[in-house]
Amino acid sequence: MEQLIPLTQYVSYMLFSYLVGYVFLQYIPVSSKPELRISKPSLLISVLGIIILTSIPVIEVILFFSTEGLFSLTAYSILTEFQVGISWLYGSFFAVLLWMTIYVSGSKYLQSIFLILMILSIGYSSHASTLNLWPGLVSHSVHFLVVTIWVGVLLHVGWIAKNNENWYNFLKWFTPLTIGLFLITTITGVLLMLFVLEPEDYLNSWVLSYGQLLLLKHLSIIPILAFALVNGFLAKKVKEDSHFNPLKWVQAETIILMIVFFITGVLGTLPPPHQVNATIIQEGPAFWIQALISQEVIAPFTVHISAGFESLLLLFIGLIFLCMIILSFRKKISPFIALIFGIAFIVATYLGLMFSIVIK
Repeated sequence: MEQLIPLTQYVSYMLFSYLVGYVFLQYIPVSSKPELRISKPSLLISVLGIIILTSIPVIEVILFFSTEGLFSLTAYSILTEFQVGISWLYGSFFAVLLWMTIYVSGSKYLQSIFLILMILSIGYSSHASTLNLWPGLVSHSVHFLVVTIWVGVLLHVGWIAKNNENWYNFLKWFTPLTIGLFLITTITGVLLMLFVLEPEDYLNSWVLSYGQLLLLKHLSIIPILAFALVNGFLAKKVKEDSHFNPLKWVQAETIILMIVFFITGVLGTLPPPHQVNATIIQEGPAFWIQALISQEVIAPFTVHISAGFESLLLLFIGLIFLCMIILSFRKKISPFIALIFGIAFIVATYLGLMFSIVIK
């Protein structure tokens, strides 16, 4: 079951995005978005999917603490005393209310309230919330909300929209919104990182599985910036050329965001490295890191950066791949080629940083 949790986390995040995008776009005038035809069954199944998938971590905790013949007693204790259990109970309760509201085609305001309460329940069970309740709850919930708005709108407009009408009007408001969402995501993301990791331990955490995935998440954000920059020019391009179809560029940006979502889902299942050296002793380094950097990691240690020719070359290649994303737009190359450039940037930059690590 432990191996399934990252996947269930990822799928539940996508279902949240689908619902948030649906509710958010109800507030946008018809003239400012492409035509959307969302089936009610897909929304109802998404709500049920969230209830089921978010129960998996709770079941894992119950199984871990339960002893023979005491499963029901342990389940009751987890659901009423542990944050992960309480979070799931409240989240499921509000999810049922949301399901009923969607089923009867109820008010978008009620849908918004129940969905926000479900997101707050997710924030309540987060690492940050368990360490510092209110700051952690608010930071994680806001972070999760803004990312699901971003991904959710792109999912509906980029993958479900029935036509390309009103693209100029859509991009005219969505581009500045993206800038605001990115800034909020960055600020709350930094706050969440500070809950679990001291700034001076950021480099040291790279030898841990948590630190490796955190680094990959941060690197994945950079191509998103490149695609967001490209999409910032789409409104002008659409206005100048009525035959230009921005749909594929929006889809490519969505895929990069989905990669970040998957990494985030895996991060949520790993123990946060409050003290890196102690975590190394208890958990050990990431299983691939010692082979990758050709160095042994033994606590206590400190990670230093000493860039050699290989690492600098890889970092330079990564920069070229990043520039190729912008160039792909200018030269009218397929957006999915630009997506490959984005993934290649992540890989090259990651390897460049890993080859520059020195353990002392």
